[in-house]
Amino acid sequence: MTQMKLHHLAIVVADIERSADLYRELLHVSPITQIIHDQQQKVHIQFLAGPVLGPLQLELLTPDGDDSPLALALKKGGGPNHLCFEVAEFDHTLQLARRQGCRLIAQPVRALALAKRRIAFVFTPDQQIVEFLEAPTHTGED
Repeated sequence: MTQMKLHHLAIVVADIERSADLYRELLHVSPITQIIHDQQQKVHIQFLAGPVLGPLQLELLTPDGDDSPLALALKKGGGPNHLCFEVAEFDHTLQLARRQGCRLIAQPVRALALAKRRIAFVFTPDQQIVEFLEAPTHTGED
């Protein structure tokens, strides 16, 4: 079985700064990244973390324009968008997902906000979005 852990819950928001302030006050979490503009994915991203979340992070996302994949989600009110699982065997996990009836949304890309590790999004058979994140490799150069 592939090593896998829940990495983050992604939430589509209209204004990252305003939402980060809300979650800071409500959940006592803090930004662990700056707001990052990922032009390839056409989104602005910020990650939050705190003791209440344990090892889980919140990813705040907002589209960078009307042609962003998240534009429709925001027009529908935003909110929870996907769960992301960090996986040790990235390619194997994608093959397994396909065998289980998941549909790859787009080819894997390197995520600017996640140290350029590979990510891939799939639609599950029940139309939920799941993201897989390649686990970091440790080369001893850390």
